[in-house]
Amino acid sequence: MSRVVRIADDAYDCAIRYGSSLSEGIRVMDALIHELRLKGDTVFDQKAIERMIRSAVRDEIEAAVYRG
Repeated sequence: MSRVVRIADDAYDCAIRYGSSLSEGIRVMDALIHELRLKGDTVFDQKAIERMIRSAVRDEIEAAVYRG
């Protein structure tokens, strides 16, 4: 299953550095974050990042629904 969402160009560029496609880049970033959690290496606030990602995704979904 796939979805069409709008993302900022800089976010796309960031994800593409990690994989050959946006989806692959996101998967790689998720795996890296998971790996850091397992090691206990935290140089950033994981919960804050998670909240930002969820908020961005929620905003895009809401925008798509209301444009519908």
